[in-house]
Amino acid sequence: MTRKIVRQIIPIAPVVYDHAYVNQLARTLDNFIDEQRSPIVNFQGIPSDGAANTLELGDVFESNGFLKIIRTNDIYSGSASATASVGVVAVVIT
Repeated sequence: MTRKIVRQIIPIAPVVYDHAYVNQLARTLDNFIDEQRSPIVNFQGIPSDGAANTLELGDVFESNGFLKIIRTNDIYSGSASATASVGVVAVVIT
């Protein structure tokens, strides 16, 4: 489920500061701090660990339910697997 976060705009400062403006500014800053601390933030478009080899330093990706960050010495080469068969193997017991 996604949740749209509406960012509040800090009110424009008046020429003379009054009590109402300072209270409005304090409420806005409290709301902003609460939003930043909230664990209910929706990250959209985060790639999985399969695309980690295409990301750049500092990019974020998801791996098994955890968010990870590409660091300087990390190597993500991806993975590949293949199966092949050649000929027929016959086992004869006499």
